[in-house]
Amino acid sequence: MWATLISLFLSVVFLANTKMNSTSLLSLHQATVFLAPIVIIASIGTVMFGLFKGIEVSNKVLFLYLFTLEVTWFFLLWKLFENGGEMYAEHAALTGVESLVDVLVLTLAIALFPDRRVMLAAVFPLMLFSFFIRLIEIPSNPLFPATKLFCILAILVTGQKVLYSWFKKAIVRDVEKQYLLTQFRRMALVDGLTNISNRRHFDEILSQEIRASERNNHPLSLILIDVDYFKRLNDSAGHQVGDECLVALAKVLSGICHRPRDLAARYGGEEFVLLLPDTDLSGSCQVAQNVRDKLAAIKLDHPDSELGNYITVSQGVSQWREGMSADDFISEADKLLYSAKSTGRDRYVEG
Repeated sequence: MWATLISLFLSVVFLANTKMNSTSLLSLHQATVFLAPIVIIASIGTVMFGLFKGIEVSNKVLFLYLFTLEVTWFFLLWKLFENGGEMYAEHAALTGVESLVDVLVLTLAIALFPDRRVMLAAVFPLMLFSFFIRLIEIPSNPLFPATKLFCILAILVTGQKVLYSWFKKAIVRDVEKQYLLTQFRRMALVDGLTNISNRRHFDEILSQEIRASERNNHPLSLILIDVDYFKRLNDSAGHQVGDECLVALAKVLSGICHRPRDLAARYGGEEFVLLLPDTDLSGSCQVAQNVRDKLAAIKLDHPDSELGNYITVSQGVSQWREGMSADDFISEADKLLYSAKSTGRDRYVEG
């Protein structure tokens, strides 16, 4: 796109200069004819880039387009050199053509700098063209064009290496930055032990789901879960076993929350919470019973429970009602959880 815009800009400048320069050998009609291939190809490129904006164009198509554009410039440059030599004193035509070549070399070098071979394939023919027309015009002094050719070539190769190195480092830094941002966000929203959502993420989603329920009047339920006699488990079996218990329970809850908007989160300590959009009280009670069944099936040992040899949980099941805030919703589930614990544990109480 960069080469296309520069080509169109230079075409406009060339036409304007031809019109304003009364001594120009080329008439406006001739200049228009010579520029027509460039304008046509550049216009096709503009349309192509506009139509395929945001879509990756194949390298073959791009290289074919740039090759065609460069050929049209060769045609114009040769016509300028051929006609200009008859009109201008000394080597003015040569100077003008060389200036155009230098601009084109710089333009293509900038446009193609990520790929050194492609860049050199595009700019080297132009540099050779500039070299040979100077030899044709001033055959007695071949040293200057040869020196210019090799110096510019060395500058382009060295500059490409430096720019590509900077470009690559910038891309790597950007990728690393995006990765770190993703990791930081994950750390901010995911519990480090159980690898499910944490309290902060739950609070954010709860607020969103309450607003959604207010808009569409769909049911929303919440289950607050607490591991029975968890302190005794830590005291008798050790904190490592306690952590393993929490991780296992988190896996059970994650497996139960299979719908896209269902959320399982660690609420704090040995407390967990399930947020169930589009689920009424009856449905959430089925989920609570499913939690009990799944937990009983995996048989996590508890050496100091008054309810048996395995881990159990108490649950408070609540459904959101119009006018309830997030705090009210959680508070009601917490009261129901307390009721489940005070009436024997290993059960759920709904409300």
